[in-house]
Amino acid sequence: MYQLSVFVHILSAMVWVGGMLFLALVIVPATRHLPTAERGALFDLVGRRFRLVGWSAIALLVVTGVLNATFRGVTWESVASGQLLGSEFGRLLAAKLGLVAAMLGLSAVHDFVVGPASTRALQRATPEAIREAEALRRQASWIARVESLLALLVVALAVTLVRGLPR
Repeated sequence: MYQLSVFVHILSAMVWVGGMLFLALVIVPATRHLPTAERGALFDLVGRRFRLVGWSAIALLVVTGVLNATFRGVTWESVASGQLLGSEFGRLLAAKLGLVAAMLGLSAVHDFVVGPASTRALQRATPEAIREAEALRRQASWIARVESLLALLVVALAVTLVRGLPR
């Protein structure tokens, strides 16, 4: 059961993080030449589709993450008492979870606040609204960059959790 949980956890992380990186490294550069309205419509479509896929992966990550921690001996008591932080594994896990929490917050802002606000601004189609949409897209781009960097740090911490710190 542990191996299945780890498999689903890694697969879910690949979908979420891989999707973010694909959007940032492929879709964004490939669409720079498109007019603002077309580019905005495309990002709205892709964003809504990836939102479903990404947040489904996140749900699986949460469930399998709790299972994996339990399989590794983490208990609610060790978390609540702070005893977990007494080990290298516990400190690494706490750091990973802190970064994941930051990623979740950034994803929520990106997916449910900034992205939809940009789409609404583009739909108004006034010069002022288009400028607003472009500013929101730049903000979304920076959020995605920070989130991608955090994702790489999470992967590094995940490897360290299972392989240990270099000696």
